[in-house]
This record gives sequence, C-alpha cells and structure tokens, in this order.
Amino acid sequence: MRPHEKLAVGARIAAARVSGRPRPLFVQYSLLNGCNAACVYCNSPNRDDAQLGTAEHRRILEEFARLGTVRVKFLGGEPLLRRDIGDLVEAVRGLGMRAAMVTNGFLVPERMAVVRRLSEVVISIDGREQAHDRQRGRGTWKRVMAGIEACAADGLDFFLSAVVTHESASEIDWLIETARRYGVMVNFQVPQFNPELYGAGARAVMPSAEEIRVILRKIIAAKEAGAPVLFTARSYRQTLAWHDYGLERVERPGEASPCTAGRYFLQVEPNGDVYPCVLHVGSFQPKNAARDGVEAAWRHAWAHSCFSCYNTWLNENRGIFDLHPAILGNFWRHYMRPRGS
Repeated sequence: MRPHEKLAVGARIAAARVSGRPRPLFVQYSLLNGCNAACVYCNSPNRDDAQLGTAEHRRILEEFARLGTVRVKFLGGEPLLRRDIGDLVEAVRGLGMRAAMVTNGFLVPERMAVVRRLSEVVISIDGREQAHDRQRGRGTWKRVMAGIEACAADGLDFFLSAVVTHESASEIDWLIETARRYGVMVNFQVPQFNPELYGAGARAVMPSAEEIRVILRKIIAAKEAGAPVLFTARSYRQTLAWHDYGLERVERPGEASPCTAGRYFLQVEPNGDVYPCVLHVGSFQPKNAARDGVEAAWRHAWAHSCFSCYNTWLNENRGIFDLHPAILGNFWRHYMRPRGS
C-alpha cells in the first residue's frame, strides 16, 4: 500500500474513534462454508451452507461502502470456489474498498486473474509437508506451495497464516524462515473450541496450556528479534496471559462491551447474518444484512457483552481500533502491505 493510501485508511480509523461515531471499517466476509480441504480442526465443511447470490452480495457491499468500510476480506470455506468471486472482488474495488482474501491456496494458480486483483492474499500453511498434510490432508502441502510460488512469481502481496497445534508446534521456525525467504509476514494462531466453527477435532489437537505458553514465548521472542511475525508481541502477550484456554472468551451479560468488535470490525456469514466477530457465531442472535438491511444488522452487532478473549488476531484488530500506539505502528509497517511500501 502506498503511503497516501495508508494515510487515508489511518485517517478514517482515527476519525471514527476520536469522533465516537462507529463505522464498519473492516468486514470479514464469509462467502461459503464449502471447502476443498478437510482440516482436522475445522468444522466449516460440515456446516449448513446457505449462500446469498451475486446480486444480494453486490447490494450488501454497496451498503458497507456507504457506511464507511475500507476493507472487505473474503473468507470461506474456500472463497475461490465461488464462480462469481471475480465479480465480487471487482465490486469491492469499484466501490473504493480494499479487497482481501483468506485461501488455502489450492486454486490460486488457476485463478490468478482473480488473485491479481486482490489488495491482500492470506495463504494458510501449517508447516513442512508432513506436518501440514497431517493437519490439512494428504497431498495438500504441494498444492499450497504451488499457490505461494505463483503469488511470489507474480510479485503479489501476501501473508502466510498458520494454525499451531500439538502436532505442528515444531514448525514455527520453518514457517518464519519460509516467510523470510519470500519476503512476507506470517501469523500464528492456536485452535479454539467454538463448536460451530472448530468442532471436536480442534480439541483433539489443542496443545496443553503449558505447550501453548511455550509456543507463545517462542513467537514473542522471534517477533522482538525482528522475525517477520505479523501480529505484535503485545497481542501475543495477551494470549499468553489468558487464564484458561478451555474458555475462549469472557462474557458479562447485561454490561456494555468495551471491545471494538461489532462497531468497527465485524463478521458476515454466507447467508448474510452479521456477527460482532467470528467467536460469536452460534451463540449471538444476529440480524441479517439481506433481510434486515446492512445498517440495522451492523448496529445490532454492537449489542454484545463480550469483554475479552485469547484470540491473538482479534486482540490485534481490537488494538488497531483502540488506537494503541504499538499496534498502530505495527499496522503501518506490516499489516496492510507485507512487502513494504
């Protein structure tokens, strides 16, 4: 992202926070639950997959643009499975928003025409071939690496994203070195127990509490030594300090949440339901962007009572909209453009 683009995004974030007028600045936009992978910790392919059509998505995206959204990140399942993904990416760009995507990378080489139009690409990889295939399916590592190589050969901006389990904790160094070799950043996340999204497999591969703390200390030390780790040491320390990894978040029913989720960033599901964040899927009673209107569904997502969680990525997002200096500095240097300005 060029400096003037960064300034424009930063100014809109600051203006929304300083004025106290929320805006749905970052939208995590899930297009489908269907997937061409079967990761051991993910329940997405087993969920109901009611999807909106292209025209409905266009109307929703137009409303988000009107409300001030600056970035739409398409998720799945696997978003490149949608036949209309190119049209939706162009719709986001045409509305003046950044188009981003999280993908398993399998279809990247054959859908490069779409991938080239993205401002950000996040490719999921859990380590070397044996570790990755053990978690994401036999033969998948070669397909992911082909996607990474295609992005690198094209000079595209991309991130690597790894789920660190009991089985893949030894892959951290390799992932950091791989990110360094490609000149990109890598983020790390431990699994969580949201039964709607993660299912029984997540619990089976979850590291023990002590293993998690060892993993986090290693990542923090690497970040502080200058390794290409995407999130801040501060956000990883919040995860490190969590009291019980069997409890994904702390709710205080009846109290207004201090978290910026819902007001400044949010989650849209394939059927148009709008949640404060991904951790609320299956527990929060949402309104629907297609049925109830985008603004009504977004405003309804403010009304949650979640105070804290151990999800490093969500705490990083929260810190951006809390205008935390260290997180904003990291955001400026790395988050929007892993390969520099």
